[in-house]
This record gives sequence, C-alpha cells and structure tokens, in this order.
Amino acid sequence: MANKLPATPISLLSRLRDEDKQAVWQVSWKRFLELYYGPLMAIASGIYRHHTSGSVPPQSVLEDVVAQVVAEFFRKNQYDPNRGRLRGYLRTVTNARVVDLLRKQRPLNYVSLDSPDIHIPETAPQESAEEARTFQQSLLATLIEDLRETIPLRQFQIFEMVKLHGMPPERVANELGASRGVVDNTVYKVMKRLREIASAPEYQSEYYL
Repeated sequence: MANKLPATPISLLSRLRDEDKQAVWQVSWKRFLELYYGPLMAIASGIYRHHTSGSVPPQSVLEDVVAQVVAEFFRKNQYDPNRGRLRGYLRTVTNARVVDLLRKQRPLNYVSLDSPDIHIPETAPQESAEEARTFQQSLLATLIEDLRETIPLRQFQIFEMVKLHGMPPERVANELGASRGVVDNTVYKVMKRLREIASAPEYQSEYYL
C-alpha cells in the first residue's frame, strides 16, 4: 500500500511553537538553528553597521548578539505568525540586542554620558538585499526539509537527483534501476506536494506578506 501523506503539512516553523511534543520541539529548534544561523548573522551585521555609521562589527560581537537572540527566542517562544513575519520578529529582537550592546560600549568612548553623540536610534534599518537573500535561502532549505519528512525516501531521492542536483531523468532512471516513466511521474507528484507545503500560512506570509 502506498504511503498516505498527511493532508496538512506541519512545517518546521509550526513545530517551533509546539512545546507539548518535547522531543519533536527540541529537534525542530536544533534544525532551525542550523538553517537560520547565517541569516541571523547577516541581520546582526546590517543592524550593527546601521547604528555605527558603517563600522565593521567584530565577529565575536556578532556571535554574541546571535547567541542572545537565539536564547531569547528559544526561552520566550513568543513568535506569532498571525502578528507578522518571522524575519520581522527576528530583526526586532536582533535590533534590541544590538542597541543594548552599543549602549554598554559607547559610554566608554566618551567623556560625558550627556553627549548627544552617544544617542543610538532604536529603530532597525530596512532589510538589506543580503539579509533578504540569506533568509530566502534558509526558507527554501526549510521547505525542502519539510518535504523530505512528508514523502517516501525513494521519492525524495528521485526529486533530489533531478531537481536539486540537475541530473537528467534518463540518467536517474538508469542509476536507480527504474523506468523513465516512474522518474517523471515521481517528480511530478513531488513537485505537486512541494507546492502544497509552500501554500502553508507560514511560508505564504514569509514570502509574500
């Protein structure tokens, strides 16, 4: 009997809020950190440069900010997709942590704490092209991760070889000992499944809101 796929996919972003299933929740958070570390570093770097008139942030500072953001995100678990995009939430939290850091550092560089030069605007800058690019890459990786979990391994293998690695379907059929028709039909079904997963509110809001 063919594997029956769930009617409504539960995305990685959804599972971050499902504390009732501790084992799944913990694994989801680990995967989230792996996929979104790059975007968080890009966000922290862009915000730091914005608040310091283009100063290059030390790597140690970025890592510290990202660690604080992740800890706060994990501890409070307050992200609500109904109130806005995940990327917006992460930028808000990151901006707050960068501002906190600069407020602690800046007084050491000035004689008077009353100097207007130590004012740090609290508003985060607009999302940069680099931030948008890294976040979209992580979203796509998350989408593929969700796909992997909702289809049989054999189907994902064929999809991966044809769509992700760009191998000709005929070659894939030969390597796997399958007919060309099976490969083409599998790719068609998996692409349909991918579109179903991408229609989930979590993805629609992140891409199009």
